[in-house]
Amino acid sequence: MRRLLSTFLLAATVMFGAATAHAEEAPATIRFGDVGFGFGTPFGVGLQAIADAKGFIADEFKGTPTKVEFTYFTGTGPAINEALSNGQLDFASYGAVPNIIGKANGLDTVILASYGGTTIFGAARPDLEIKSIADLKGKKVAIQKATIIHWGLITALKNAGLSEKDITIVDLKNADQLAAIAAKSVDAVFGADFLLPLEDKGVAKIFYKSSEAGASGDGFGAFLVTDKFRKAYPEATQKVVTGFVKAAQWLADDKNREEAFKIWSRAGSPVEIISKSNAGSQLGQKYNPRLDDFFVARYRSAIDFNREQKLIRRDVDLDAWVDPTYVDNAVKTLNLQALWPDRSATGVLQN
Repeated sequence: MRRLLSTFLLAATVMFGAATAHAEEAPATIRFGDVGFGFGTPFGVGLQAIADAKGFIADEFKGTPTKVEFTYFTGTGPAINEALSNGQLDFASYGAVPNIIGKANGLDTVILASYGGTTIFGAARPDLEIKSIADLKGKKVAIQKATIIHWGLITALKNAGLSEKDITIVDLKNADQLAAIAAKSVDAVFGADFLLPLEDKGVAKIFYKSSEAGASGDGFGAFLVTDKFRKAYPEATQKVVTGFVKAAQWLADDKNREEAFKIWSRAGSPVEIISKSNAGSQLGQKYNPRLDDFFVARYRSAIDFNREQKLIRRDVDLDAWVDPTYVDNAVKTLNLQALWPDRSATGVLQN
């Protein structure tokens, strides 16, 4: 009996030791990057900023030694690509155009979730008769190239029966765009909600809003992880994505709408401007994290855009880049299938 007990204890010890040896060692720190705006300490205006401010991702690691760090890059997509290349980030959330450029140039990233939509605006000089995209023919338009805003302009032109050759594009950063239209050195500007105050000041008039152009009008991007981190820490990766999805769930509740705007105002835009930018938008759908057919179709359009603009030389295998496993697990675990049903490539709900 004593020998049988000893044998049992030895087997249990071996099994416990094997389980411990295969248990995932928690990372000491998880580093997140996002596009940032504002004076002083930059902040974000998307889903990751909500996850940061409300602690949704940090809460997933309560009771563990793991810490989370968020950095917001005013250098936007190119700065995030550089940080990923230098091994300074584990996760990043930014626009499709720059992260496709990064992937094509060898960044070993994996797409885990959609980061939501970016409303794109067109603002024109008030002394010109520009009331629609079609009216841009023959005009000088300022944008920052190699961004999702650039994609938005070219897409809007195509939808209006025009091409890039029908306008003159002036490549300027945000602050320079504002100065250019104020000085009347360009006829129109394409950008995000930082353009909205121009209308109140009489410097420009808003003639285009992407969310009014249908389901495919807004800009888009992704929440990514380095493949190195994903392989080393699959359980931590799932916790991160679950926290990210919880942030999207919180944002989908209309009672949190005003608080979300206050959080995003930390990036420098007044709450009134953020509210105006999101007027008519359902935040739960705008920030849908699913990697469904709609997401894939939009990313294919961005890959085509990057190729047409000669921003990439090598193709990107989207099927190999996207891993919906983590976001699907989170949606199922949190029972959110009814909130975000599958969408077709054109954005039509399928169930």
